Amino acid sequence: MAARSWRDKRIDDLLAAVSDLGMTMSRPAAGDLLDERVQFVAEQMRVTASTARRYLTDDALAGMASEIVFGFVEETPGADLMSAPRTAAVPVRFAGRVFAGLGEVVRILLVERDDLEHTRDRVAQIAHAQSYLGLLVHDQVATTGFYDEPSVQMPPALLLRIARILETAADLVEDGLIGYEADPEESAGLPSAFRRDVRLMRTMAEQESSA
Repeated sequence: MAARSWRDKRIDDLLAAVSDLGMTMSRPAAGDLLDERVQFVAEQMRVTASTARRYLTDDALAGMASEIVFGFVEETPGADLMSAPRTAAVPVRFAGRVFAGLGEVVRILLVERDDLEHTRDRVAQIAHAQSYLGLLVHDQVATTGFYDEPSVQMPPALLLRIARILETAADLVEDGLIGYEADPEESAGLPSAFRRDVRLMRTMAEQESSA
């Protein structure tokens, strides 16, 4: 068995560091970021790429992971969303729609074959978001204090995470990906439906309400 390259090992380390902070990214994307950082260091230090690699220590990779993850700081990566402040009111019927939408995203990801390990991580991330959503609805008695229909309170961070998931799924469908055993005609309407829900969730996340 051939020895793994420096690049492959460091990609593993970067993916692990990102995962430890509660997010995932694809192996190709991690590789691109690593190559860009090596090139940047080489140019700034006026050294060869081989020498530049020595500067990508474990601490440097941890810093890269933080830069990646905390670019999504509003989603509070790694936080326990069950105990996070619930300041966004969400109609129960809309929560049900979003729950179903996340199921459609899983069907879309099931046909991705380029990076199965990354696909598993993304499906797990979606399952966690879906689980949080269901548990938060179950954990409350719906009220009509903010909307004129039964609503529950959600952490804005959860809505922002789900919005990102749906937005990414909309991009995949627009690129021609059809979900596992999905009807192509029905799939054609998913991007607009996802993007509508994304806009609503981001608006709800910004809207302060009282429980």
